[in-house]
Amino acid sequence: MSIFDRLFRISKAEANAAVDKLEDPEKMAAQILRELRENYQQAIQGEAEIKALALQHRASELQNRNAAADWEKKTNDLLDRVDAKQLDEAKGNELAAKAAEAHQAAVNQADQFAKMAEKEESAVAVMDLKIKQIKDQIAETESRAQLISSRAKTAEVSEKINKTLSSVDTDGLIATLNRMDQKASAQEFRAAAYAQLDDATMSTEQEINKALSQGPSSSALEAIKAKRQKLLN
Repeated sequence: MSIFDRLFRISKAEANAAVDKLEDPEKMAAQILRELRENYQQAIQGEAEIKALALQHRASELQNRNAAADWEKKTNDLLDRVDAKQLDEAKGNELAAKAAEAHQAAVNQADQFAKMAEKEESAVAVMDLKIKQIKDQIAETESRAQLISSRAKTAEVSEKINKTLSSVDTDGLIATLNRMDQKASAQEFRAAAYAQLDDATMSTEQEINKALSQGPSSSALEAIKAKRQKLLN
């Protein structure tokens, strides 16, 4: 492989990667839905134009068929007059021949318009199926677009939350909390130790005053003392 081929492949890969990165699922689904709706409108407009041509050609066919019938009647009327000796035979036959030619020309025109109308009506039938398919695709795409939008939003929120949580040092926070708990316990132990030191350094008078300042014994203690007294008796 030449270096130019390799460079082309690399540039192509980079371009595809850039396009993939730019593609947003929700926006792309909405764009596809817009394009389908545009195709649907174009198909409807095209079908209407073909239907109009078919109707026009059917009207032209009918007009020529009526003209053919009129020329045929005139041909027969001329021949009837020739037979009835009401018209010169040579002149009558000449006029009848011209009327017959006009009849045939009108029939040919009517047949041509009929063929054109048939082709257009067949095209309309095919377009009806295509339009129905596009309409079904639009309905399906609308449903899928809503699902894609919901999934994309859910994924986006989940990604943000997970990204935030992944940056949080949970172990570090718990470790810090444990240290604070240990510090609080240490402070409590120190406070208790200082209280014991205070009791050890009190004078006799201070101990007496402390004992007098304390309230009466709790009811629980009195209950135990009463129980002990009964046992002793």
